[in-house]
Amino acid sequence: MKKSKSKSKVNKQSFSTNKTKGSYLRLLLSALIISLLILGGIFLSQVGISSNHVLGEKSNNSWKEQVEKQETVEEEEPVETPEPAEAPEAQEVEHEQEAKDVQHEVENQVQQGNVEKVEVHPTSNTPSEGTLKLEKTDGTKTEKTVPPSKTSLISIQDPEAGAVQISVGSNGTVTLVNNGITVTTNQPVVIDPKSQTIGIKTATGVTVISTLPSQAVNDLKQSDKPTVIQSAVLGEQNGQAYYDISGMQKRKFVGLIPVNATIETKINAQNGTVISSDKPWYLDFLGFLYTI
Repeated sequence: MKKSKSKSKVNKQSFSTNKTKGSYLRLLLSALIISLLILGGIFLSQVGISSNHVLGEKSNNSWKEQVEKQETVEEEEPVETPEPAEAPEAQEVEHEQEAKDVQHEVENQVQQGNVEKVEVHPTSNTPSEGTLKLEKTDGTKTEKTVPPSKTSLISIQDPEAGAVQISVGSNGTVTLVNNGITVTTNQPVVIDPKSQTIGIKTATGVTVISTLPSQAVNDLKQSDKPTVIQSAVLGEQNGQAYYDISGMQKRKFVGLIPVNATIETKINAQNGTVISSDKPWYLDFLGFLYTI
């Protein structure tokens, strides 16, 4: 009987202990589940904030880009389309026609005996243009701007040297063409239609050119004459007019080896005499070895 009561008491204590352990496990499990739910909620809320923040930045950036583009479009001024420039060929044709008109006008005035003197001046206010001045027999004077052209504005006829055509060149200088020889000058050229003579204006007055370009070149000695003329300039110094002719002279060393020598010759434009001749030293000292 005592054993039975003791055993029953032990069983009751064991059941009470197991019941306590079960309650503790249930509480622990509940706490764990609640903790997981709280942590999950915190994680999801953080992800949401981060996503909203990134989306907000993208949205703000996109809005800023649109505003900047709109401001750029508003600030851009309309580009004016430049007017097409006149083609060089068309301009050249226009200049030649204008020069022909001037030539006809001057010729008519000369034929009628109304012109005392004609002056062609290089480079006026506009680059590459010259000035034509007419002094008439009645004392009146006219002046006009003339374009650069190959067409002569006026010409004279020399009984020995032939025609000399005067025009304004593309670089604004006055150009004289005589029997294939082209000479340029920065001096005003003066033409007397009655005497058919040409002169240039200098500091001391008008110097008449008695030796025309082709005469100056043809009268040179072979040793002073360029085979190919590269430039011919009509200048003046102390009231004296001269031609400065530069070019290439072709020779042969000992009659076999071709040699090109640069030569520059100055000629008095009034009497045709040689002022100076600049050539390589070997032509001066060993000229006999270099045949023309």
